[in-house]
Amino acid sequence: MVIEADFYRVRLRFKRLFADPAIFEDQKNAARRFLFSTRPSNSETAIFQITDDISPIDNVGKSPDIAGTARYVHRGRVVRSEYLENANVTLEYADFGSGLSSNDHQKLWKRQKWGRMKFDIEEFHHEHLKIEIPDIPELYEMLRVRADPTTLVDVELPDLPDNFFRSAVGYLETRLKQLAEQEHQTIDIYVARDLLPEEKQALEKRLTRPSSQSTIYILLSKTAGSAAL
Repeated sequence: MVIEADFYRVRLRFKRLFADPAIFEDQKNAARRFLFSTRPSNSETAIFQITDDISPIDNVGKSPDIAGTARYVHRGRVVRSEYLENANVTLEYADFGSGLSSNDHQKLWKRQKWGRMKFDIEEFHHEHLKIEIPDIPELYEMLRVRADPTTLVDVELPDLPDNFFRSAVGYLETRLKQLAEQEHQTIDIYVARDLLPEEKQALEKRLTRPSSQSTIYILLSKTAGSAAL
């Protein structure tokens, strides 16, 4: 199946950047929280953030020093918090059908405010791609039928730049886990390019074929509870 995805990279410059949990807690979902902060949606899981670690930098690419402390309103309470000055934050994420158009994304970032912190948009980059992946319900059904109590398959994804590749893996993993959870089963995904040589060799030997940089391994396990159903 072919899915359409929109990839975004935003670079934000904060005059004062506080340690706001909206950004720095559960960093993997920061973009999703920002985009849906005023409009909750059942399609929030269609946003997959590529940036794992949000690391502010200064104008020369270095980690900025703490500039001072100041009062900051957090969840209705006034607290004292350290802050950085003129700090840049970059986020990369993909939208796999949230219902937001590219114009919607741009308008949301153009609010130029995250919580109580104002920022300037230094970069807003958008790319639209079509990615070929396995039919997810069919793939899950094959895994479910084969599991006794586990099964392992390898899937070859298209040759994509690393950030696009990882977002496609994340989308596939999220959808498979949603299906597995309905039947009290578990899904684990391993990316061949991230494995140690001995780990990759063990999986290749188990499946009797070599892997590539675009190979992912999917393991479905039936839990004790699901086996009894």
